Amino acid sequence: MAADSGTEDRINKICRQMEEFAFCSQTFHSSLKGGSADYIGLTGIANNQAYTKATSTFGYVEELLRSVSDPTLKNALIVCENAYKVVKDSFGEGIQSFAQRDYRGMLNAERIAPRAQASCTSIFSTTPPPKQNPLSQINREMRILIAMAIVSGSSIG
Repeated sequence: MAADSGTEDRINKICRQMEEFAFCSQTFHSSLKGGSADYIGLTGIANNQAYTKATSTFGYVEELLRSVSDPTLKNALIVCENAYKVVKDSFGEGIQSFAQRDYRGMLNAERIAPRAQASCTSIFSTTPPPKQNPLSQINREMRILIAMAIVSGSSIG
């Protein structure tokens, strides 16, 4: 959806701070209602996208765990399962705070997500022998969504 100039400026300001501008911008634009959003509206979009992605990834990791027999890969996926549970729970709590207009509480809840999510990336490079990470694309998108939520939330009033 096309955004008005103020909204476009806010989206650009947030997305220029992301590792991939296009993914960030497309995520906001695809969820924009009515072509206009302040930082509160953009934070709501980012929070919902992050929570949805974390929830679906948590389920996907659980499915992978049921089908994997390699013990090293299984252990790495358990780290990811735990990581995505933390991310999902922190955004669930953050969304509750957001709904109550407690933006500081929202940010406090969500700020634990980046380190938790990063553990699902690092486990694949630190566990010998290095394994192909079946979540590399998902991890990249999740990392951006978390950053979008924190940057937009930090921009509120």
